[in-house]
Amino acid sequence: MTRWPPGERIILHVDFDAFFASVEQQRNPQLRGRPVIVGGQSQRGVVSAASYEARSYGVHSAMPMWEARRRCPHAAFLPVDGQAYAEASRRAREILAQFTPRMDPASIDEAYLDVTGSLRLFGGLDNLIARIKGDIRQQLGITISIGVAPNRLVAKIASDWNKPDGITIVHPDELPERLFDLPVDDIPGVGDVTKQKLARMGVHTLGQLAKIPKTLLERHFGSHGGYLWRASRGQDDAPVPWYDPGEDSRKQISREETLAEDTRDLEVLEQRLLALCEEVGWRLRRAGQRARTVTLKVKLSNFKLFTRSETLEEPTELDEVIFERASKLLRRVKFGAQQARLIGVGVSNLSDGAGAGQLSLFDDSRERRSELARARDAIADRFGKSAITRARLVHEQEVSDEDPENDALDEDPLQRL
Repeated sequence: MTRWPPGERIILHVDFDAFFASVEQQRNPQLRGRPVIVGGQSQRGVVSAASYEARSYGVHSAMPMWEARRRCPHAAFLPVDGQAYAEASRRAREILAQFTPRMDPASIDEAYLDVTGSLRLFGGLDNLIARIKGDIRQQLGITISIGVAPNRLVAKIASDWNKPDGITIVHPDELPERLFDLPVDDIPGVGDVTKQKLARMGVHTLGQLAKIPKTLLERHFGSHGGYLWRASRGQDDAPVPWYDPGEDSRKQISREETLAEDTRDLEVLEQRLLALCEEVGWRLRRAGQRARTVTLKVKLSNFKLFTRSETLEEPTELDEVIFERASKLLRRVKFGAQQARLIGVGVSNLSDGAGAGQLSLFDDSRERRSELARARDAIADRFGKSAITRARLVHEQEVSDEDPENDALDEDPLQRL
């Protein structure tokens, strides 16, 4: 029986194992036990998820699809089905919310739970964890790995230690020593650039990092240095908020693509942007929402990321309105000697469609455009999205599915935990 010191928080990080691939294996029993690779199907596509059978061949997320095909040619290669994964994620959140009112779905395939006040109700920590894993497996047909710790940061690190279908518990009295042998890039938010800078300082492990004065880290890394100093000691005070089931769908709706070829041709980029705006508008209408803020995302050939946002006078669910603002933002991007590798668009500041905007007494054009969009959606729902398309998109080039890289590249790492 696992005992926990009184007064200490008990935080779970629940990580869905090879989520996209696991959902596909659950949907199609013939794929179970086989290597499954989900991602973009074009030549420049990348792997979004690989089953553990595929990972045994060295396939991993963000790998170019051509390399995945070379390493595991007998795998089942499937396109990303965002709607199916979003539905599975929604059902998983419903299950997890039954165990605690404090839950934070950090992404489509992970969530934090504060179960400090739930132990007595479920007969202790061991029983609670067994119930969570059992309910997810029985109702969704997938496995999860769980990290347990006194804070979010350590729980996230620990959930990766015993995958798939694992449990790792880090007690408060084991910190920070239990972390000291870990490589620095085990800290969430530490990528190659930070790792290389630390290596030049002779720092390769969390134990070595913990010996560096905080002021020195802040001198080299700015505010990120303070985060590194706290993380090396397993410190994190971020709370797990009360869960609002409706909050997830109110944050943001976005879509992005890795281009078939790097380009700075505005006509090509606007064509791709229009297709993305159609998808975002369709998702807005399906959710019964309107958006007030439009955000453009462009990643250059050198992987430098540009994001630009603009707030609308009135909230909208219309593709053409989103595209108008997004294309305006696109023309402000300074490419220099670089070309665009990825383009994306997102909408935020969402509200319910009913009553979201004030209609003019003398101009009903927006309402007529909304009716036209809904009619177009109905045709697409019945006959498929290819049944009706804009003339400008008829000859669009094949592109890969959503880039698996984290959209929150510019956020504080603690905010992503």
